Amino acid sequence: MTDLLENTDTDIESVDERDERPGAAPPGLRSFRVATYNVHSCVGVDAKFAPDRIAGVVKGLEADVVGLQEVGWHHRGEIGLDQFEFLGRETGLKAYSGPTKHNERAHYGNALLSRLPVLEIRPIDLSLPHREPRGAIDADIQVGDKVVRVIVAHLGLDPWERNAQITRVLNTMERGPERPTVFMGDLNEWRPRSPRIKRLMHCFADCAAPRSFHVRMPTLRLDRIFVSDGLVLSNYDVVRTPVTRRASDHLPVRATVALKN
Repeated sequence: MTDLLENTDTDIESVDERDERPGAAPPGLRSFRVATYNVHSCVGVDAKFAPDRIAGVVKGLEADVVGLQEVGWHHRGEIGLDQFEFLGRETGLKAYSGPTKHNERAHYGNALLSRLPVLEIRPIDLSLPHREPRGAIDADIQVGDKVVRVIVAHLGLDPWERNAQITRVLNTMERGPERPTVFMGDLNEWRPRSPRIKRLMHCFADCAAPRSFHVRMPTLRLDRIFVSDGLVLSNYDVVRTPVTRRASDHLPVRATVALKN
């Protein structure tokens, strides 16, 4: 896999590793709010299956676009409940499912929730042999008079696996039309200066990477929001409340993104 680890000479000493970035969107620029959240099949650290609690957290984010990971039944939660449909209905957002596992009792995978018009949805298969099936949702979203690409992903546990998956995401971006892009999700990347993060920082203009895992003592920056040229990452934070500390094993990360003229 050595060839896939090349192109990592980007200087990332200036990467913002704070848990929040305060500030407002630049005047005159249209902005929208995004968030990423691994919901752990709606089972909290208190072992309670509470999809209504997760829906309440998502609503409280007040985001226009939300990327979710670990949606659905996966040896956890209530068998047969369509968590994709439930979370869309209870949050008032339009839900788009990106299942990576199919079971007659329930599906499992990623989801995109949006209050903005979604023009097109494309799945990205990130599965690799002998590893847990993984995937991403690749969406074109209308923001004012522009189209923004939003990719929601959940990457694997091994470094070589994540590297190959990042390659697939970047290759998919290169094949598509050039447009402002948000790439977000649970990247399972806990080394802030790993070759995988360097590769992504080489391709994106900015990144929100607060400490989001584990909720009992957040030390790892697993959940990230990258933005490309054409977008401004105006502010971001990790949402720590009594509810988010129980609802999942991850904390939600949200950001305000502005479109450059």
